Amino acid sequence: MGTGFDHRGIGLIEVVIAAAILAVGLLAVMGTFPTSYGDVVGSGGQSKATAYGQQKLEQLKNQPFSPGPVTASDSLESGEFTRTWTIAPVAGTSAPNRLARIIVTVNWAGRGGPPKIVTLETMRAE
Repeated sequence: MGTGFDHRGIGLIEVVIAAAILAVGLLAVMGTFPTSYGDVVGSGGQSKATAYGQQKLEQLKNQPFSPGPVTASDSLESGEFTRTWTIAPVAGTSAPNRLARIIVTVNWAGRGGPPKIVTLETMRAE
């Protein structure tokens, strides 16, 4: 009495085709890892640069008012990041309502690419 089912199993051809499809898929996924790693490292540098810039901006905003002009710089993390800041008076303002523009720029070397820059700017009243 026959049940109508073929119990021979999976043939060699089906296994080879499935392995080839799986290999192509894995190679495609593996190709994205170097790019992803570079993006993660790059965004880490940008996050640090932004934090360093915000830190200096807050420090400059919270010291006694100086309309400038003042320009200075410093290095962080053994010279990996260079932070430059400028305080300049805003034209058309006078005491006791003077304004000063504060600009902080952080430079760092990109991973094998051109130097990267983050610039933060704010204004401060007297």
